[in-house]
Amino acid sequence: VTLTLIIRREKMTSASSSFGCSCFLLKAKGGGGLRVRFRAAAAADAMRTPTSVDFDDDGEKVLTVAQVTKILRTESKSHPTFYPSRRIRNDEMRYSSDVFQFSGEREAFAKTQSRFERRFFADLKDVESEIENVSSIDLNVFLVRWNATFVPAKLVWLQNIALNWPFGDVDIERKDILHKMGETTKFTYAALFRTMKRLATEKKLTIPVAKIEGQTKMTFDEEGELSSMEENLSLVNSVNSNRVRNKRIARDLLEFLDTRKPIGMDYKSYDEIVEAKVDIYSVPGMRALDVDGMEDQQGQIEDVTTVLGFMTLVVLSFGVGIGSWYFEALRKDALMQKMLDADF
Repeated sequence: VTLTLIIRREKMTSASSSFGCSCFLLKAKGGGGLRVRFRAAAAADAMRTPTSVDFDDDGEKVLTVAQVTKILRTESKSHPTFYPSRRIRNDEMRYSSDVFQFSGEREAFAKTQSRFERRFFADLKDVESEIENVSSIDLNVFLVRWNATFVPAKLVWLQNIALNWPFGDVDIERKDILHKMGETTKFTYAALFRTMKRLATEKKLTIPVAKIEGQTKMTFDEEGELSSMEENLSLVNSVNSNRVRNKRIARDLLEFLDTRKPIGMDYKSYDEIVEAKVDIYSVPGMRALDVDGMEDQQGQIEDVTTVLGFMTLVVLSFGVGIGSWYFEALRKDALMQKMLDADF
């Protein structure tokens, strides 16, 4: 008797779950037939994987770009730049960035990721994140390109003035300055005066927000579960390649990296690691003795007089408001120090 094995793959999809189903048909020449059905393990429920799941010839679960993109974009507001921790089911996880590596139990990684996300929202002013693109670079390996924008700490005061402008609503535009990373920063009072004049006369303000672009390689195992993440920031490579000459952009990078400080590590130790991994002092103006405006101080005497006159008018008109912002900032700084001491 000659037996012929015929393998036929079928897909069954319901509203609540998805299954990969393999059907095996054994035919015997000369008489009789035996049908044997084997059902592969059901995919995760719709809450974990809301779209259908495929399997390769070895029975390995194969994720698609559409699935990963949907998960990230659906939950990116609460889990920016990361795969949602509640979906991570592996007992062991690996994570690496430009300045930090982790390999350990899932629970420990969940705590680390949770701290990163808390600091992301608490430390970065008006932060917004976006998943730009997801691409497949190998079986169950995906490259996620993302960006995050926020108002730099040193510009919060300017945004606060616009938000509390007493003569009507101000049109605030967010605009990044990454295209100027190769330009050496030159602070001028003339530029500040033009900004304030436009705010007063046109009720318009352009905030040069910080923009951090990154990519994360996510690797999933044969069960379709995340096993590792490798995060890299474009600006780290640019700084280390000596392409960044703009200290404002360098400071934006450091401000973002502060949100990636691991649990249990003090800021002094973390700063030493960052300095060892990121050649931040190659950027002009980033050393301790560099002072804003010194390189262009001589030619700005007239602008100093003009802007001081303008700012005097602002202080006389809105001194109470500005004073309240100042003392509120001091209060927040004190609270922040307490949280840092407690390793929040």
